Amino acid sequence: MVVAIGMDEQISWPSISKDMLAILMPISIWGVIVVVSRFEAGWFSFSCSGLIGLFIWLTALAYGEKRFARLTVIGVLVAAILSLASGMVALRG
Repeated sequence: MVVAIGMDEQISWPSISKDMLAILMPISIWGVIVVVSRFEAGWFSFSCSGLIGLFIWLTALAYGEKRFARLTVIGVLVAAILSLASGMVALRG
């Protein structure tokens, strides 16, 4: 076990990889769009990452994975910030 979080909750390496997946899933959609096209087109990826993040969040809540659901929301918020940055660059020039 790695670190004690709460009362009796322990985090193991498999749960850390699952947490990273929850955060990186929405961000990876933005990354693929930027790599395939260009940085200015990355604003468009939020429509996909937002919807996919919503359905992942709902699925995680349905299975009782509250931590995974919270981390998915964090991933969607980071993807939104990256998409906003891409949109601002696209509007500038």
